[in-house]
Amino acid sequence: MPVFTYKGYTAEGRVENGQLDTLSEAAAYDTLRAMGLAVVDLRDGAQSRPEPWYRREVRLTSGTLPLAEQAALAEQMAVLFRVRLPLLDILGILHDGADHRDTRARFARIRWLVSEGVTFPDAFAQAGPRVSTVFLTLLQMGHRSDAMPALMADLADYLREQEKLQGKILGALLYPAVLIVATFGLLLIVTLSLAPALAPIFAGQDRPMPGGLAAFLTIGTVLKAHGAALGIGAVLAGLALYLLLRRVGSRLALRLPLIGPIMRDTALLRLNRALVLLLRAGWPLNDALQTCATLAPRDPFAPALRAASEALEKGGRAHGALALAGGMPSLFLDLFRIGEETNTLPEVLAAVSRSLADRTARRTQRLLAALTPALTLIIGGVIGLLITTIMGAVFSVNDLAF
Repeated sequence: MPVFTYKGYTAEGRVENGQLDTLSEAAAYDTLRAMGLAVVDLRDGAQSRPEPWYRREVRLTSGTLPLAEQAALAEQMAVLFRVRLPLLDILGILHDGADHRDTRARFARIRWLVSEGVTFPDAFAQAGPRVSTVFLTLLQMGHRSDAMPALMADLADYLREQEKLQGKILGALLYPAVLIVATFGLLLIVTLSLAPALAPIFAGQDRPMPGGLAAFLTIGTVLKAHGAALGIGAVLAGLALYLLLRRVGSRLALRLPLIGPIMRDTALLRLNRALVLLLRAGWPLNDALQTCATLAPRDPFAPALRAASEALEKGGRAHGALALAGGMPSLFLDLFRIGEETNTLPEVLAAVSRSLADRTARRTQRLLAALTPALTLIIGGVIGLLITTIMGAVFSVNDLAF
């Protein structure tokens, strides 16, 4: 069946892009109209070429549901499929229970597609909420194997663990970020308020101002004269830096002395948990390895997983290919070999996940323990410099009085 790529607008004005399996272009257009989309671009997927980078829309986020919402959705689906309700009733309950208008609209489209004969996983992939690739993969597996409740329950646990790991890392970075923002705000107060208040005293006595005070006044003058342009430039520069870091920042961070090991453990933990999830679902090891590599193609261990999958297809052993690829921790390689040789890989890798999670938590705490005092000293030095500058100006005012 032909696959058509489309671009359309919802009733709320949001842009949606995707693919649709249907018999003809006219049928695809009618389907999208029935789904409530105003179609602006529709073409055969086999003939369409990827848009050049300069014509693509700039998006600050991937558009996927947060991990917590994905986990809650998986838990709801596990319960609803376990009680064996009809699929259309399940979709109706999910539609009514959705918190966001966009999610409700997507479930309405899924329900419409299913009623038209599209399979549930295909309808979810085409019109459903944006979820992770492993979510869609397990939907396909559950539909084919009639094991949807167990797969969705395992998926919910996997997503919860990923959310906890993400929350620990973000929580560790929160306090340093607050310190940096507070210091920047203090600099603005001194530059735009305190320094201009002291300047007229020196100007009235025709005496030169202290160097520090003069520097703050110069910065304040530039900010007042070109503040809007500097603000816009800072926003554009920040946006460009953010987009750049989304593409190459992770590869650069992997080489840093303190952050690199944490990011490598985090990437390996994420892939290891996905591998356990797929193996418990009954996937062959070579397919599970290839799927895990596809889930995160930019991760540092994705090439090793692809090499291991190819080795299995050629009749070899996965652990040998992982060892040859390099970069894997020796403990992981040894345990992977034991699990592969004893046919207990899911259980062994589950233990590896717990070990990696503990090590990541310890390394994150050590990084925070080193980062917080360092930032405190730096910020204390900046504040000391500000106090010295202001107090020097105040003492100079006293000198002027005599």
